[in-house]
Amino acid sequence: MIRGEDFKALFVEETKFYNRIVLGPILPTAVWDPLPHFLQTWLRSYIAAILVYFVSGLAWSFVIYYWKRNLHVPKDCIPSRRAMLLQIRVAMKAMPWYTLFITISE
Repeated sequence: MIRGEDFKALFVEETKFYNRIVLGPILPTAVWDPLPHFLQTWLRSYIAAILVYFVSGLAWSFVIYYWKRNLHVPKDCIPSRRAMLLQIRVAMKAMPWYTLFITISE
């Protein structure tokens, strides 16, 4: 049976591993390594959330609005580029807060 202290050490080691996986290829180690563990975890969550948001959003937009344009959505209901960019802007303003909740719960 794992005691509380041992579990915490394993958990911190696991999150450090995830931080290295996400932050290592994107940022130089000298940038993120001196940061406190909490900020490293938040930065990891923020970068991962942005990647997931844009990859899934681009795939969704491509399939729904271009590839199968008239199958799922009538022509009159397709949002304008301005509306899509406004949605992206709003999501990017909220993304730091969403990822902060993930970091706090972790």
